[in-house]
Order: sequence, then structure tokens, then C-alpha cells
Amino acid sequence: MKSFKPSSAGAAAVALVMALWPLFFPDAALYFQVFGVACLYGTLALAWNLYALSGAISLGHAAFFGLGAYGSALLNSYWHCPTVVAILVGSLASLVFGLLWALCFRRLRGVYLGLASLAAVEVPKVIIDNWDSLTFGSLGMTGLSRLPTLSLVGWQAALGSDLQAQYYLLLILAVLTAILVKQTMASRWGWALRALRENETAAAAIGIAADRERTKALLCSSYLTGMCGALYVHILGLVEPPLVFSLQISALPLIFSIFGGRSRFYGPVLGALILYPLEQLAFQPLFPRGHAAVYGVVIILTILFLPQGISVWRTSK
Repeated sequence: MKSFKPSSAGAAAVALVMALWPLFFPDAALYFQVFGVACLYGTLALAWNLYALSGAISLGHAAFFGLGAYGSALLNSYWHCPTVVAILVGSLASLVFGLLWALCFRRLRGVYLGLASLAAVEVPKVIIDNWDSLTFGSLGMTGLSRLPTLSLVGWQAALGSDLQAQYYLLLILAVLTAILVKQTMASRWGWALRALRENETAAAAIGIAADRERTKALLCSSYLTGMCGALYVHILGLVEPPLVFSLQISALPLIFSIFGGRSRFYGPVLGALILYPLEQLAFQPLFPRGHAAVYGVVIILTILFLPQGISVWRTSK
């Protein structure tokens, strides 16, 4: 009989606290918004880390985020697809780009892959920014349908307008993604990805197909990232290239994963739940123009003193 690991118990306790605190503070609109976005970034970081398990470091996940956002926005705006359908189908644009990425970059490793992935963000961004007849270019697209209202036996959750309902939706998304990553890391596929990360030559010698397994991880990661982008723009009701193809979208998953701990399934989302609220609620009021510098300081300190992340440090005590 498998035992319930302390790390899993701690992650479950954090999830329970995150689920219960809004019941005691029903009017905390600012906190619903901040922690909701933190959950979205946590999901994005989990998706990024799924690909990073294979040893591949991406600096261009904003491409998947933006393509998912525009894929859903175009379906919703031109073909009037229901919001949920637009999110699920529009995110396939990210998956297709992930396949192209895998084909073009399959021989790249290390810093070369990182630089190539960073440059790859500019390809869809430039196309979308200049295709005025379809995407309205730099003007962006407005009037996108908001998230639907859920109704069940007299109970309603207005996901499009109620910040508390949006928070719970994004929390559930983060929890489900964390469970997916946990199962992946415990599976044979997860061990194969980590074998590639540790020593690709040795992994190939025991029969692990590096390109195939890494491509599978990239496709899963790209689709999840695209879903985050699609969900994000339907929460806002608008989309524009600088909003969804920004360097911040590519950098934050890396930062949250390093700070939280890449080797634990909950590490990336833990990093997001700590750092993003800290930046928004503590540092932004104090340093309105330089509050984002906290990420740089935290990463330097993490690399120097906690290179495996806070989750690994905590469970090793």
C-alpha cells in the first residue's frame, strides 16, 4: 500500500487553504484578482516545467500563450464559437506551432535552444501584428465573449464577471494541472524525460527515443500554455500582440519554477503563489515603477542559496 508522502500532504493542505480562505473574506476583490492571476501563472509554470523535465529550457513559451489567445479570439470573433469551444479548439494553434518548433529545433540543445526559442516568439507576433485584415494588427481585438455563467440547482457562478468565481476556476485549473504533472513525473514517461535531462546519450543507449519523448512533452506543454492564453483573453475580453507575446510571459514560468523547485510537481505553482502576490501586494505600492525587480533579486538569491528551490529545501529539513 502506497503511503501518502509528506510533500503531497503539504501540497493538499495548501490547496485546501487556498480553497477555504475566500469563504471568510467574501469581499476581498483585489485578493481574488491577484491570487487568481497567480494560479494562472502557476498553471503556465507547470506547463513550462513539463517540457523542462526533459532538460530543454524554453525562453519562448509566450509564442504558445499568444497563439492560444489569438486562436480562441479569432474563432470567437469571426465564427462566434462558444467560449469554451473556442478555448479548447483555439489552443490547437499552439500545439501546431509546438510541432513546427520540435521539427525545426530538434538538434538544438542548451543555450542554443534557449536563444532559438526566444527568437521564435517574434515569428507569430510579427505576423499577427501586421495581418490587419484578419487580426486588426496592433489595434488588437475587443468585444470577445466573456466566460459563461454556470448554473446548478439555483446556484450560479458568473465566471465572466465574478472575481471570486474566476479565482476558483483558476485555482481548479492549477490543481488539475499539478495532478497531471504529478502523475507524469511518477510514470515511466516521466522517468524517461528525466533520464534525457541527466544524460541523453545514456538514455538513448537504453532505448529512449530522445526526439520522440521530448516532442511529446513539448506538445503537451504547448497546448496547456495555449489554453492559459485563451482563458486569459476571455477573462479580459480583449487581446493585442504586446499583451500576449510579451517577454514577461516567457520569463515568469522560468522564474517561478526555479524559485519553487523544478523537481517537485508543486514547485512551479508554489513559486507563483508566493512571488506574484508578493510583487503585486507588497512591492508595487512601495516601488510603483520598479516593483518587478523583485523577480531578479529573488532569482539571484535562489541560485546562490537555494539552487534546488524552496520546495526541495523545505522537504529536506
